[in-house]
Amino acid sequence: MNRRSAIKALIGGAIALSSMAPFSVLANFMGKLKADDAINKITGGKHTTSAKLKLKSPKLAENGTQVPVTVDATALIGVQSIFLIVHENIKPVAMRVDFESSDAITFASFRVKMGKPTKVTAIAQTSAGFVTASSQTKVTKGGC
Repeated sequence: MNRRSAIKALIGGAIALSSMAPFSVLANFMGKLKADDAINKITGGKHTTSAKLKLKSPKLAENGTQVPVTVDATALIGVQSIFLIVHENIKPVAMRVDFESSDAITFASFRVKMGKPTKVTAIAQTSAGFVTASSQTKVTKGGC
């Protein structure tokens, strides 16, 4: 295989993959989807704030490369998925966790990158609809 045919194969593969992926995935991949648009895309524009969904992120993170975040949805009934949105990141949807059983403990703990001070929003998809919780985190060193 020569160089030209390899380049043609790579370009053809990229075009084939891009035509298979939904537009919203491509927009988020390319950084075109803003946080509020992502929230509306996930929830269909219908979500409520609830104290039963607990989002814990530090008020001040010394290192933006590993900011600890926990989402506790154990007080909610019928949780199917949890999403985390980091508003100021290029790709705002930081993670998604799906629960296969209603008996599962709906708690997630992880570390995310944050490039600058930002709002963080957790979304829980329940059998009754979407529930959100938000917090602010200030970052002293950039992570993204």
